[in-house]
Amino acid sequence: MKTMHLFILLASAAGAAAAQAPLGNDAQVPPALRVRPAESPAAGAELRAQALAKLKAQFKAADHDGNGSLTAEEAKSFGFVASHFDAIDTRRRGAVTFDELRAYLERAKADRR
Repeated sequence: MKTMHLFILLASAAGAAAAQAPLGNDAQVPPALRVRPAESPAAGAELRAQALAKLKAQFKAADHDGNGSLTAEEAKSFGFVASHFDAIDTRRRGAVTFDELRAYLERAKADRR
């Protein structure tokens, strides 16, 4: 019985130590010497601007003919637009612009509230 208690105690201690151990490349470096990012991560308006820029880049990459809109065929390379194409294409033109995509995202956000 004593051995069982010792095993549980050791297992608990090992689990607690593992939970407190830092992860990544800096795990063996003392906290004071670890490399920290020069800037804090983006938040608020800056984060939204970064997300919008990334979305626009994905849209542009999917726009194979460069006409500023995605057909259903072009949207296949932009999975989100492909799966929501009919909801985004409110004018039923068979193509969606980036502004229509943004409007759809804003409507979806308002609906979630």
